[in-house]
Amino acid sequence: MLRRLLLIVLFLPILAFADDFVAGKDYELMTGGAPASSTDKITVTEFFSYGCPWCYRIEPALMSWLQQQNGKVQFSRVPVIFHKDWKFYAKAYYTAHLLGLDEKINPALFKAIQTDKRSLTNNDAMVEFFTAEGVDNATAKSAFENSTTIDLQIAEGAALMSRFRVNGIPAIVVNNQYKTDLQMAQTPERFFKILDFLVNKSSNKS
Repeated sequence: MLRRLLLIVLFLPILAFADDFVAGKDYELMTGGAPASSTDKITVTEFFSYGCPWCYRIEPALMSWLQQQNGKVQFSRVPVIFHKDWKFYAKAYYTAHLLGLDEKINPALFKAIQTDKRSLTNNDAMVEFFTAEGVDNATAKSAFENSTTIDLQIAEGAALMSRFRVNGIPAIVVNNQYKTDLQMAQTPERFFKILDFLVNKSSNKS
């Protein structure tokens, strides 16, 4: 009996560490419930911007984390607009997404803005950038200057940002039920541990 009690006491710190994430401190509970989905995957939505240094810094780790999920999650992004210049970055994201060039354009834009410090804060500069990346000039010009589809997506993104009370990035919403961000997590390492916790929490509820 004494040995059993001793084992329980020894395992308590491990169990506490495994569940050491507190709603209201490490993540927030979102209202509205889980999203309607045609799949059984857990939705993971990142709120980000190419103008955000920390979004750039965690990008490799985020891509690695997604690969480790083995298809368990359905990933999407919402570019936020905290500054007027970031609207051009949001347009760039949606343009790349519509053209199916996310994998090529995303790292190129992050590097151009964060490492090379290029000024891509007007339509002409972005059209030139996309053209240099192999996109037809007329297509790029149309996307940045008169695309109602992209304008609608920007409005929808702003509505999601308001709904989930996103005031700091990078932030991630899991299954429309939980939100965490780097400020709450305090470190990138802890950020991804919280994501694991929230994905598992959502999986257990489904």
